[in-house]
Amino acid sequence: MISERQAKEREFRKEQILEGALTVFKSKGVEGATMDEIAKEAGFGKATLYYYFSSKEEIFIELLDRGWKMIWESIEPAIEDHGHPKESFINALNIIGGLVTENQVLFEFLFTAPQQMPGTLLEGKPAWKGYQTRMYGVFQGLLEEGMGKGEFPQMQSDIMMRAIGGLFHGLFFLGHGKKPMSRETMEEFITTFIGNYGTS
Repeated sequence: MISERQAKEREFRKEQILEGALTVFKSKGVEGATMDEIAKEAGFGKATLYYYFSSKEEIFIELLDRGWKMIWESIEPAIEDHGHPKESFINALNIIGGLVTENQVLFEFLFTAPQQMPGTLLEGKPAWKGYQTRMYGVFQGLLEEGMGKGEFPQMQSDIMMRAIGGLFHGLFFLGHGKKPMSRETMEEFITTFIGNYGTS
């Protein structure tokens, strides 16, 4: 049985590997990356890397699983109030915005990697895909509930979700930098956009 100190050391080494892999994947992509490059970036030998992960694909999936799980668990408090779907919608987006601001490299990876990954990595219903699908379902559900209560204008919720996703990505990765967005700014942004969309 390992001691608490050993367990912490193992977790620290694993985190170092994941951080190193994130850097390599960002510059090379999953297909261009190698285990040698990941080991070098993480500051470990290749043998240490293989102690924790059997392949670069396993590391890739671990990053996605952890990241999407973090998002899913973070928005839970915001979506518990089903009486005010617009408030829940904006609060949940604001929480995700805060996470993005704290670690842009990780979240840019989470939002862009699925479009670039080999199809074989989508086989077997990976955990991250379940978190992602449920999260999008929650946001679409909040939009539809909000329309039913008159908090949002009538619109096609699936198309609206794609539009908000694109704007959200651009807002946080292309021009917003590391400055946190306030809850009020997020509300104004979403309300104005949805309002314009609903009347167009």
